[in-house]
Amino acid sequence: MTNLAHWLKPCLQQIQLLKQTNRLSHALLIMGADGVGQEQLAREMVKDLMCESDQSAACGNCHSCQLIRAETHPDFRILDGEASSIKVDQVRLLVKQINQKPQVGQNKVVLITHAQAMNINAANAVLKALEEPAPRTYFILTSSQSTSLLPTIRSRCLLVNIPTPSLDDVKTWLMDQPESEELSKLFWLTTQPFRLLSIQQQNKVPLYVDLPAQLSEMLQGSVTANDVLKSLDNNNFEDFCNGLEAILHQCICCSTGAQLDASLQSVYPILISRLGIQGLMQRYQALQKLKSDLKKTNLNPIMQLTYELNQW
Repeated sequence: MTNLAHWLKPCLQQIQLLKQTNRLSHALLIMGADGVGQEQLAREMVKDLMCESDQSAACGNCHSCQLIRAETHPDFRILDGEASSIKVDQVRLLVKQINQKPQVGQNKVVLITHAQAMNINAANAVLKALEEPAPRTYFILTSSQSTSLLPTIRSRCLLVNIPTPSLDDVKTWLMDQPESEELSKLFWLTTQPFRLLSIQQQNKVPLYVDLPAQLSEMLQGSVTANDVLKSLDNNNFEDFCNGLEAILHQCICCSTGAQLDASLQSVYPILISRLGIQGLMQRYQALQKLKSDLKKTNLNPIMQLTYELNQW
């Protein structure tokens, strides 16, 4: 647990106590804002539940602990809904697999991350598995939109609510991460620690770090919208939209008295003088609509986003 973010440790300790006293539910739902560490906490819980020792925390030495560390444990199954929706056939296959006896240790564990990505049929299949759990089987679900899950799924889970860390907590945590100085320049985009880490792991930090200055230059006529979007493609279109949305959102908040991040100090006065508060809100809504429309149609994303920036 030493490498676990400190705001996650109290939640893990509570689960470990329930495990030690044989009061742990067969289903847990880990909730919290996107990027606060639901998946990291869930992984620690998986280690503890798969361990063959009787202690509350994973021993790290038994055969099951070694298999979990190598990501080859036959009694552990995972469905990840981050990139795409979770389908009913995936759930049915998983349920069929876990209905068998454990091959190595005492328990079987199913981890469903970003559980809000389950379609209705998949959710109903999971609900049936929770209502009729196989012996020694645990379900761990994570979600940043838990209210979108079926109420009946929520009612059958032990709810674990992760607190949102303060900005000081995030700054302290970042000090132990590589390239922390670059990540701290993205607080205008998000202060959620594991979203920042994900951006770093996907090598998208430069895209976001450079965006405010590029936008400022465009608004002053030094560069064109095409120059700002020269690295835009289908794989990072949503990243550009998210960055532009975040800039507009921060500027709208600043116009009502909120503190402005240092990275946006140069672009804010230009945007507010050109668009005004109403214009900022209109452009923000237009970006949201553009993202939604492009998921439903075959519009050219580069052309559409270039047109949008030319309205600024």
